[in-house]
Amino acid sequence: MSVKIRLKRIGKKHNPVYHIVVSDSRSPRDGKFIEKLGTYNPHTDPPSTVLKMKNAVSWLMKGAQPTETVKSIFSKNGVFLKKHLLEGVKKGVLTDEEVHRKFHMWYKQKKI
Repeated sequence: MSVKIRLKRIGKKHNPVYHIVVSDSRSPRDGKFIEKLGTYNPHTDPPSTVLKMKNAVSWLMKGAQPTETVKSIFSKNGVFLKKHLLEGVKKGVLTDEEVHRKFHMWYKQKKI
């Protein structure tokens, strides 16, 4: 079974809002899903994203494959950076404190 992280469309006609969900790759776009990771609204300026960071990183570490759009959303929110840093902890290259410090340095630079 292949697990995908993708967008589930909700909202009205011509005004979509999306849920970021983890689902079986065989299920339909708006069908059942395993877990909801957050929401994405492309109509705000800039597009707004609410995301459960820990859950998203956890699913990526387990091998879930994000779609292209979700990859873009994750990279802008630092999910891939957090995953990369946590893999360093797994290998013994980094400590938890270093991961926390590096991620917060990146987050501060992003907000400026």
